[in-house]
Formats: sequence, structure tokens, C-alpha cells
Amino acid sequence: MRAARIGIAGLASLAMLTGGIAQANPFGSVGAAGGFGAVGSFGSSGGGSLGGPTIPGTGTFDVGDGEGEVKPGIYQNPGVENQICGWNRLAPILIAAGGTDPGNDPDEIVASAVSIEETDTAFVTDGCAEWKWVAPLENSTGSLGSTGSLGSSGSLGKPTIPGTGTFDVGDGEGEVKPGIYQNPGLETDVCFWARTAPGVIANGGANTSVASAVIIEKSDMTFETDGCAEWKWVAPLPNDSGSSGSSGSAGAAGAGGLVGSVGL
Repeated sequence: MRAARIGIAGLASLAMLTGGIAQANPFGSVGAAGGFGAVGSFGSSGGGSLGGPTIPGTGTFDVGDGEGEVKPGIYQNPGVENQICGWNRLAPILIAAGGTDPGNDPDEIVASAVSIEETDTAFVTDGCAEWKWVAPLENSTGSLGSTGSLGSSGSLGKPTIPGTGTFDVGDGEGEVKPGIYQNPGLETDVCFWARTAPGVIANGGANTSVASAVIIEKSDMTFETDGCAEWKWVAPLPNDSGSSGSSGSAGAAGAGGLVGSVGL
């Protein structure tokens, strides 16, 4: 069954809708923008044209090029042990949301990733570790920094995942390889995704034409995606020495079956 579509007005509830592909929300709402207090430190200046490389784990931050503002790009978060991490993107209303729940993960800590676009107006984050910049947005001219080449074949294997399907995570044929992936979004559909290990440990959603990012860890069991464009590998897991490779797609969308219904 295809994911239910919601318009811009319906995205006020997106933080709750992302609680599940086929199950209830385990995360709860991140809360209204502006509710987390003053801007924290953005750390030292990093390489590449996209600017500051870190975002504090709790706060509401304007997106832009000014001091103390979040620069567009793809960020990863290592997670906090036994702590739920939630985030929202605003433009200026809610356009994307997601979160992680370590309660269903055997390691009790779940990493995550987020894509922040130039058209976003604010990024809201609560209960997370520090976010670190790992890659530019798709079609950006910014430098990839130290993330490495996407070219030669390496241990992380296949660089793409079909936009709809349920896929096992692993090293086998048609399986999703660990890493950080980005999605440009579709003009015609809302994009939902979920990670299981075996219960849902992370999920999210983005409105039509809104980009997304996801980190898939070696301890994940499946990755479910519905209504999305093709996912493209952009960076290895933190501290992973493998390269992305160029061996083709993750296999046909039918390899894991269609995604189940999305909870409303």
C-alpha cells in the first residue's frame, strides 16, 4: 500500500506521522520551534565551502550564512546512549521530521543523519549529540572535505537504494550496505523511511520536493522506504575506512517486498 499523502498544512503533524512505517510513533514530538533556548557554540571552522561543521544537539537554529547559523549540508549524529534524539526542519513551517529511539537497539545508541537545505529557515534538535557536517547537498559545488571519493569500488559496495521497498542490511546481493545516503525528494510524493534492529530504531519523513538524509548502521536489520526518490550513498559511517564503490544499485525494489501501510 502506498503511503498516505499529506499536503503542506498536514505537515504540522509530521513529527507524529514519522513514528511509523506500519506502527505507532515511538518518539513523540520534538516541540515547537524556539523552545530550546540560546544558540550554543558551533565549534571550529571546517574545510569546504559550506562552512561551520557542527551544530549543538539541543536548540533552535536559523539556517543561513551568518554567525551562529546552520550552514546547508548533510550532517550526522552519533546518538546518545539510552536517549531519544528528535529533530525538525522548518521553512518556515514544518517540512521534515525524524528521530531515533535506542530502546529497540541492542547497542542502546542510534546514529542519525539529516539534510539541511538552503531554503530551510530553521533547524530544531532535541536530546541529540553534536551534529557534524559530512557532505554537501546533491548538486552542490562545495567540497566533500575528507569523506573520500565516490568512485572506486570499496568495502561499502552499492551506492544506491530504490525509493520504495523493504531491504535487508548486509553484504549480500540486493542488501543495503551501511553508510550515509541522501534523497533529493519527489515532486509528487511524501517520502517516509524507517530503520529496524529488529524493532523500529529510527524513522522520518519529508514533504514533496524536500531532500532527506539517512545513516544506515551495520547493526540495522532492515531499511524501509516509501514514496522517495532513489537514495544515493554520500559518505561512509563515521570512523569507517571503506569507500563507497561504484558497483550499481541495491537491487530491484521487489527484493524485500513493498513497504507496509504508513501509520497516520
